[in-house]
Amino acid sequence: MKRLSLVILLLMTCLPALKAQQMSVEEFTRLSRPLWKRAAVPVDKTDALLDLLTPENGFTFLAGGQPVEAEEGEGVITLKLPHKTTYLTIKHPEFGQFTWRVPEGKKLRKRNHYQAFLLSGDPTKEYKAPKQWVVFRLNPENAIVQVDSLSRAVRKDVTEYYLPVGEHTYRVEAPFYEPQEGKFSLSDSLRADITVQLQPFYSFLTVKTGWQGGDLYIDGARIRKEDATSYRLGEGHHRVSFYWAEECFYDSLVYVGRAEKKVLELQEKDLMPRPIRLSASRSLDPPQDAGTLSAGTSVKLMAADADTEIWVDREKVGMGEWEGMLSPGYHLAQTIRGGGESTPTGLWIEEGFPQEVSLPATGLGSGLLNIHCNVDGARILINGADYGETPQIVRLDAFRSYKVTLSKPGYKEKMETVRPRGNHLVDVFIELKKKKL
Repeated sequence: MKRLSLVILLLMTCLPALKAQQMSVEEFTRLSRPLWKRAAVPVDKTDALLDLLTPENGFTFLAGGQPVEAEEGEGVITLKLPHKTTYLTIKHPEFGQFTWRVPEGKKLRKRNHYQAFLLSGDPTKEYKAPKQWVVFRLNPENAIVQVDSLSRAVRKDVTEYYLPVGEHTYRVEAPFYEPQEGKFSLSDSLRADITVQLQPFYSFLTVKTGWQGGDLYIDGARIRKEDATSYRLGEGHHRVSFYWAEECFYDSLVYVGRAEKKVLELQEKDLMPRPIRLSASRSLDPPQDAGTLSAGTSVKLMAADADTEIWVDREKVGMGEWEGMLSPGYHLAQTIRGGGESTPTGLWIEEGFPQEVSLPATGLGSGLLNIHCNVDGARILINGADYGETPQIVRLDAFRSYKVTLSKPGYKEKMETVRPRGNHLVDVFIELKKKKL
């Protein structure tokens, strides 16, 4: 009985240590304050400030056994710690308790601002991003986009939102266009890409002649044998012709404005015989152009090993390595092994431009990179592999270094080396500068 009690006591003693394995503090650094940017990094005259970067909340902190004042922001918790703090106790109802010591025997000092990543979670479970990108591609460019309750005036043809995973609603409207509404769903593994083509308010043209039995044509299309109103017309010039007994009595261009309901009244002086004859060639039916079919573009996809399945557009195409032809356009590729799936990789295929792409590995030990930029649609290359356009959330093996390169015509290419963290989302913002002419 005594032995059983000792075993239970030992297990109770070890439980906090086991839970502590679910939390760690990494990449601790002191934020510098150049003299010419004194206000760039805030400081406190009596305490040290520590920013812990984490997507989680619900933490409590102790320094020297005393509670610590903490201010939660989006993705960051800022702590005010006593001068010369050497260790910090971190508690969480799910992840347990963890004691972090300031590395290399240093002390946190007042008037200094520090930063570190607070990593937490179950290491046996795959981390899922709490937010995801949605990209709207708009026509016309000048529109008002409302997502949920947030409204934004957009002066370009592409706009992006970074929203919580789940269901959302949107409404897009513009002057002289019919508004469009809809719903979309965001998952942690794939961004939403929504194309909005607003339909314009069409113009109408009513022609009055006072003649009975004539034929009225607008842009070569016969309306009917009396005064009539056209079908929907776009803004611009339209050809109005009036025939009586197959003889033309009126033929002229008439301008109709956007959303205008124009009335054209032809007087006796306007109707006079003209040397134009009615023929079958007046039909404006556009010619049907079947176009040319493309055989596709050569693409080579490589998985992490020979036992990993390669899937393209939700169809299995090979094992370990696959080389074939893909039609121009957007495709999704991913790897599957042992029931685990990698994050889908977007492939933009252009005719005549072969590609070789290394697909991300499946399984645990991965992290997420939230890659975005100051310009729309910058091309993402990670270790030379194409990962689509910004913004994008990419899953990669953790604790390895990757070279992330962004490029766009008219801008200088820029590369940064990043290192994903296991079960964590790392924000990667790269600013591109325009090339000098």
